[in-house]
Amino acid sequence: MSIMTRIATLTKAALHEGLNKLENPVLLTGQYLRDLEQEIDSAEKKHRELKVAATVLERRLSEYRLQADRSESEALQAMQQGNEAAARVAVSAKLRYLESADECTTGLEETRQMLIGLEASLAGAKEEFVRLKAKRTELAARARKAAEKEQANRAAAGSAPGFGRSHSPLNLNAGNASRGFERMEDKINEWEVLADSSASAFSASRPGAPAVNPEISSAVDAELERLRGQQGSGK
Repeated sequence: MSIMTRIATLTKAALHEGLNKLENPVLLTGQYLRDLEQEIDSAEKKHRELKVAATVLERRLSEYRLQADRSESEALQAMQQGNEAAARVAVSAKLRYLESADECTTGLEETRQMLIGLEASLAGAKEEFVRLKAKRTELAARARKAAEKEQANRAAAGSAPGFGRSHSPLNLNAGNASRGFERMEDKINEWEVLADSSASAFSASRPGAPAVNPEISSAVDAELERLRGQQGSGK
């Protein structure tokens, strides 16, 4: 064997050895499982935060409805006493509470929908984690078996490491693992989008200071008229 041929053979061997280390399916799946586990932990944290947000929104919704009922009672009492100004103030408060309740209802529904989607994603990811963990064990066994076979072949041939058919199982497994990584990467991308969008759940509307609304006066008048009719029908 000429010196140039030997150099070419050694260079090729070194190149393949490096590629095999980079494409080792056992190493890749091990790293991938760690990444996926971190994503699951992050999603579970978001799930806990969304549940807390939903609980807060439910409590606020109940409070707004209670305050709206209380304001209506105060308006009726003021009307019975002939206090038109106090009745208008109470009706204005009721309308603000009802508006806040509507905004809270919308935020609560959005949060619940996010929870449903996140729970489904989490369940799927956990199932995939279990499947990939088992797959990694299988790949490790196959890689070990292929390596042992290659070592036996080299010992029998008494030659330097070759890179023919004995290496094809490792390359094939790496391809299979890479395709699995791509599929799971798409799933993780969906998680990232969902996690980013979940921030909107925590900015659910809160009742701020009442702003001057050009339509509030007519709304108050309409509500007062309804209450007057309610009083008249009750007599």
